[in-house]
Amino acid sequence: MSGRTISDKIIDAHAIDDDAGAAYRRVRIDALLGHDATTALLIDDFEKRGLTIWDRERVILTNDHFSPPATIERADISNKFLRFARDKKIKNLMLDKGICHQLLVESSLCQPGSLIVGADSHTIMGGGVGACATGMGSTDILFALATGTTWMRRPETIRVRLVGTLSPECSGRDIVLAMLREIGEAGAQYRAIELHDLAEPRLSQDDRFSISNMAVELGAKFGVFVPDEITVAYCTKRDGVAPTNLVVPDADAVYERTVDIDLSKLRPLIAKPWCPGNVVNLTEVDALPISVAFLGSCSSGRLTDLRDAADEVRGKSIHPDVRFVVIPASVEVFKQALNAGYVTTLTEAGAIFNHSSCGPCGGIDKGVLGADDVCISTSNRNFRGRMGHWESRTFLASARTVARAAVRGSIGPDLYEEAQ
Repeated sequence: MSGRTISDKIIDAHAIDDDAGAAYRRVRIDALLGHDATTALLIDDFEKRGLTIWDRERVILTNDHFSPPATIERADISNKFLRFARDKKIKNLMLDKGICHQLLVESSLCQPGSLIVGADSHTIMGGGVGACATGMGSTDILFALATGTTWMRRPETIRVRLVGTLSPECSGRDIVLAMLREIGEAGAQYRAIELHDLAEPRLSQDDRFSISNMAVELGAKFGVFVPDEITVAYCTKRDGVAPTNLVVPDADAVYERTVDIDLSKLRPLIAKPWCPGNVVNLTEVDALPISVAFLGSCSSGRLTDLRDAADEVRGKSIHPDVRFVVIPASVEVFKQALNAGYVTTLTEAGAIFNHSSCGPCGGIDKGVLGADDVCISTSNRNFRGRMGHWESRTFLASARTVARAAVRGSIGPDLYEEAQ
């Protein structure tokens, strides 16, 4: 028998059928994640069928899309969702606490070696701690919510090895943009991306979350890091106890292919409209004034992102023609940033802080774009109309690049040279 990858091992460990060679396996799940916008879609069917939740303690529900609601319609959706969660006595109802994917990795339910499904594609971010986490549609989540199981096809695995030393100018966002440039938006369709952190020094946990989060932009089913001492330190600090199920690949594991990303050669990258895979070096982008800068979303908005942005704006002012919107990924991140002084630094420079939620990332509220807006953003998608008007333009970049552009008022090939 050939050696197994991480996803092979996790799927096998969770299988509850008897046919190891079947194209699809029925598997038990360790946790389920849902948010207001998609969970509301399954409530009527759940009630009509008289279903019960398989395990109230293994469900995380958050109201992150409409927190707080900006319209009457969204208030009604939010209230319907909250009534359902309270009626079903969901233990982990996280009310106005932040974006669901960030709250997932802040929860002890997200463990290395676990299998997690969620009603949103970026559930894949749980792979940052060595979990196999994936998003599903509302119908599949309805079944999983009632049974604690789902069906899953075993994906082929692409091994991505991260080697070398990351420049201080770069972060996990630049790494995943490099992966998009190398592999392509559909290059990992229904594959597991298994990430081997061989960097010196190792990447931070925040960087790993950014990379796993946007693995889905490559089409991946899972974006899972090989757990190591960084994983152990994060989970131990979070849970008060070390994780016990560190699933690693066999030495002879079989991969569809291997991609090496040399971090020593990586320079700040940017994704041009209107797709995340339209990636170029920042030095290759034409000079262009911006009107909006956004730091937030589940792919960023973590403490190190706020730290990098604060470092860039300290003692400076946001350009008078730019609205710089900052949304921490969770209330916990916001509190940590407050204590570290990052909120003060960014606010004094002219940034606007909003409540931890999805906000403009999905064109929901708190900074949506108009027709003439040009935005540089740490969000994960820059599809046409994603953040607002169909004619608006969004460029994707790291928190550091976003902050530099907010100060300068434009992007361009000399953005980093000018800041030296």
